[in-house]
Amino acid sequence: MVSRQHNKRIFIGLFSLAAFKQAIMEAMATTITVFSPTHSPAQIRETILSAAKEDDVDFLGVPFTHPRNVTIEVDDELINDCLGWLDDVALASGLGIQYNDEVLRYGDEDISFTVQTKNDDDARIGASRLGLEHQLNVIAGGSGDSGDSGDYLKIAHFDLDNPADESSYISARSLAEVDGWTLEFGVAGVKNTTIVSSIDDAITTILRWMNGEDIRDLNWTRA
Repeated sequence: MVSRQHNKRIFIGLFSLAAFKQAIMEAMATTITVFSPTHSPAQIRETILSAAKEDDVDFLGVPFTHPRNVTIEVDDELINDCLGWLDDVALASGLGIQYNDEVLRYGDEDISFTVQTKNDDDARIGASRLGLEHQLNVIAGGSGDSGDSGDYLKIAHFDLDNPADESSYISARSLAEVDGWTLEFGVAGVKNTTIVSSIDDAITTILRWMNGEDIRDLNWTRA
């Protein structure tokens, strides 16, 4: 007959082993958060699962729904494969992606444009209008009190027939010392610059340009 004390030791041993395995799994896994400005968490989950089935994806963790988003646990060694695949799904389906406290997609990306920041090796297809305020706030926060961090946001027209052509673009850099923004506007190889006094003015100008409006009414100086 097994004693209660022996049973207790077995129970504690099993519990400790399970907790240890769980801790190891958490240490080896990374969480990706997927959200959308237009789709519910249930719709997001269904979109991800349908795309994974169609593409025969075997590296994706189980998507868990939450009140405002969906999270996916992914093994660290598979994170790049998963993010690359999810990026394609996000662009096609209007999904946002957050990883390591960084928003990679906002869910409203317009593939008529490319976007690039200091941390990007190359421009990425798809620029967000909804994400402009967050992106510029991140840049402003990185500048500090001493001046320009070197970070920037550049949005360029994307031509499928000539994807390397980034001659039509608008970019923004923070001027921390004067609490303003330097905007650069490029067209047909000609660069023009101006300074606006607030992040709201910068966003308004970028949105006007993305929407095809004429922004030459601003005080531009040819660079």
